[in-house]
Amino acid sequence: MRKTFVYSTLVVIWMALLCLGEGIADVTISEGQVQEAVETYVREALNDFPGEIEVTPRRRGPITVAGTGRVSLQVVPAPRRGSIRAMPVLVEFVRGPVVIDTVPVMASVRYFDQVLVATRPIQRGEPLEAEAVNLERREVTAHLEGYISDTKDLIGKRAKMRIGYGRTIDPRYIESIPTVSKGDLVRIEVQLSGLSAVAEGIASESGVTGDMIVVKNVASREKLTAQVVGPGRVRIAL
Repeated sequence: MRKTFVYSTLVVIWMALLCLGEGIADVTISEGQVQEAVETYVREALNDFPGEIEVTPRRRGPITVAGTGRVSLQVVPAPRRGSIRAMPVLVEFVRGPVVIDTVPVMASVRYFDQVLVATRPIQRGEPLEAEAVNLERREVTAHLEGYISDTKDLIGKRAKMRIGYGRTIDPRYIESIPTVSKGDLVRIEVQLSGLSAVAEGIASESGVTGDMIVVKNVASREKLTAQVVGPGRVRIAL
């Protein structure tokens, strides 16, 4: 009976040591640790974006690393090409100076920023005034280069097309208000060797100050290329 008790006790101790040894042999990295490492890396890589980003690593579940000893994580770029919406990375599991395992992870990225939106319908050709727009936080992932955040960028601009209520003010929807519009009667100023002359013309194109446009001399019906220098004024330098 005593021998049986001793044998049973030894078996229990042996099983406990076996389980303890197995626990020490493997290190488990949680899903949260991997996600935190990837998110930190992506945020640092995109720190030049002026708004906010939302990072979602596409990796689920814990990862088991064989062997004993503390394991640290480091994230490096993946060799495959990504995009502004999906950034591939490699998560390396490091023990001491040695990378003992590597796992590829794809990080989905969404971008948010303060953008100008229309507070009412804006008609085509209407000058863009501050009262017609408002700043709102919007997702801009689909048009990172296609939104405006500063009302100063609307100075001297008008709607190129109708902009509906609540729509983002896209740079493609606006244009500079022309200094001279097509069909306007203009004064053609000609300068030649210190001498100047003036003629009456009609603008065949629209343009802002500094633009080169085509105008037609009313008297001669000749078409000329001139530079817009002010409202109703173009200049030809010979």
